[in-house]
Amino acid sequence: MKTTSHDLRLITTAIFSFTITTGSAVVSAEEPDRPIVTVVQDGESKTRPDECRVTILSPTMNQPDSYPGYGGFVGWVSPVRLKNGDWLIGFSAGYWHASPPTPLRYSTKTIEEYLKIGMPADVVSPTGGRAMITRSTDNGKTWSKPVTMLDTPDDDRHPAFIELPDETLLCSVFTYPGADAATHAKSPELAHRTTIIRSFDQGKTWEKELIRPPSPFLSDETDGPMILLKDGSVLLTVSGAPREDRPKQQAAVFTSQDRGATWKLLSTIQADHDLDEANATQLSNGTLVLMARPEGDICWSTDQGRSWTKPVTFGMRMYAPSLYALRDGTLVCLHGSYAPGHGGLRLIFSTDGGLSWIAPAPNHGFLVDNCYGYGKAMEMPDGTLLIVDQDTGGHTTADAKRMSLRLIRVRIRADHSGIDLLNPLTTP
Repeated sequence: MKTTSHDLRLITTAIFSFTITTGSAVVSAEEPDRPIVTVVQDGESKTRPDECRVTILSPTMNQPDSYPGYGGFVGWVSPVRLKNGDWLIGFSAGYWHASPPTPLRYSTKTIEEYLKIGMPADVVSPTGGRAMITRSTDNGKTWSKPVTMLDTPDDDRHPAFIELPDETLLCSVFTYPGADAATHAKSPELAHRTTIIRSFDQGKTWEKELIRPPSPFLSDETDGPMILLKDGSVLLTVSGAPREDRPKQQAAVFTSQDRGATWKLLSTIQADHDLDEANATQLSNGTLVLMARPEGDICWSTDQGRSWTKPVTFGMRMYAPSLYALRDGTLVCLHGSYAPGHGGLRLIFSTDGGLSWIAPAPNHGFLVDNCYGYGKAMEMPDGTLLIVDQDTGGHTTADAKRMSLRLIRVRIRADHSGIDLLNPLTTP
């Protein structure tokens, strides 16, 4: 990758003006250059999403067995391709956009607000939503009946995976009791928490022990995925609020050097606005890069996550960002878009580690799918990205009853002029 003067300015900032951390709390930082968006013409795929996407679960296809509180909602989905060739997809199943256990622990005011936007009023769900998994052994052509991977007393949300070199499979979720934020300080047991579970047989069975990283927050959550660093350790990114009187979301980064059994807090990252749904990955030169909702903040670390440059925005508001460093050096950000008239699941990419981004417009990425905007990806052997998404977010009871999970494949053009959408079932 060619080093430009912009790269050198960033590297200088990273080495000499890094955020100082004291007890993993951000103290100060010099602001690095803001990334540049390079707009390309005719970069959108000529093939439309509806011409190539494949549905793998719907109200009439491959439904989970019914359980108390299941109302058809499936979403918050992530894939992984195992070393043995199996494809696994994890997802949350429940009755609504969130599926906390009943009786609900929200305040009366919150319950009234949620009922207005569509939460069902008569659900009986003793353990809330659960994390489920489905498997394909034939490159996505057929899928196993979904089975429960984790069902705690709380809503088990957004499973995401990483397979380690010894084939240990880690899954991150966050458990959501459904209490108001003000309750967390008084009742820590009612806070939502990031949780790690492990499998030693390709995801067929899972450890019963719940592994909880030592959170610096009142409550925290992660959408994953974790990443395997070059030194063999695993990096996990979460978001959470530190105190009831400081409700703005911050990011935190953890590491594990023992296959996910224990976790160490490396750093926290904050701004004067929310850093929600944060996600990080590692570039080929070892630099870490992190992005967050809702302002598209980006920051870098050159010391494996112990300190970070100050988060900066570059005019592209987004939600659920997830970062993928491809084998050819391309950095991809898959995200939901806030841009008026350009919603759905979208993608931008960078050839210089996030210093600049290629997109069809300054405020939104290339269209991947017309959907709710939450999706996760895995790189395939041919360098394309296989992406799993959900059609809607289930804000009404009717939405939850018609939810589906879909596959689509994306190729970034070799000349970096845009993307092409492809049939996922032709992936080698």
